[in-house]
Amino acid sequence: MILAFEKQKLKTSADEVEKILERKVSEFLHVRGGKILQGKKVRYKFYPYANLGSAIRISPGILEFKIHSSYAKSDSLEAVVELLLYKLLKLPIPGTIEEKIQHFYELHSKEKSERKKRRKKIESSDSKNAILKEMLHRINETYLGIDLSDIEIYWGKRSSRTRLGHFDPSHRMIVINPILGRQVVPDFVLEYIVFHELLHVYIPATRKNGKNVIHGKEFRTLERKYPDYLRANHWLKSKYHQSINL
Repeated sequence: MILAFEKQKLKTSADEVEKILERKVSEFLHVRGGKILQGKKVRYKFYPYANLGSAIRISPGILEFKIHSSYAKSDSLEAVVELLLYKLLKLPIPGTIEEKIQHFYELHSKEKSERKKRRKKIESSDSKNAILKEMLHRINETYLGIDLSDIEIYWGKRSSRTRLGHFDPSHRMIVINPILGRQVVPDFVLEYIVFHELLHVYIPATRKNGKNVIHGKEFRTLERKYPDYLRANHWLKSKYHQSINL
């Protein structure tokens, strides 16, 4: 067995990985087409591929596994090894294997999303964010009535002269510029910005002619129907920079 590890902390030891590979290759010697595995030296290496990708390659005298590094710390390592062997031998993949890999993929994606969320510059105080959450649900109930069960809203940590809020679809999260929390900002302005970002949940961005369409015709039409659309925009254009010292 030839070992080749990337520098990383592994929960599965080299000996354990070796035993798993030897056992699985031995099992597949007895399935249809498995004779091509006979007498091969097994090499393996863990890589931080994108999208949890893994690969297997067979060449004269060598069977090489290239496995995503996340599997090295997972009890799904056996499943991905089996998956690669099934693919190599062009055999039907059992549903149980695909289900286990899919479950691991979903768990990994969720953990990755949570890590990114923690890196976002957002207000962590529940009491401060509660005002926005109440406002979001009230506005939604009044105007749009969409499912907000997976939508979160927070005050941001950084002030901006131009970006008053944004919706992050990857995290299902609305972030509002903290400058809008100042007393000088009327409630109807803050509520309008929350409505604007809620519209991005309701009408996701699309692609047209190779470009992202974020504020399309439907979006603009609905936005203009908001009761305080004109008043809020008038305040933002005429008083925003005069009233707030950034």
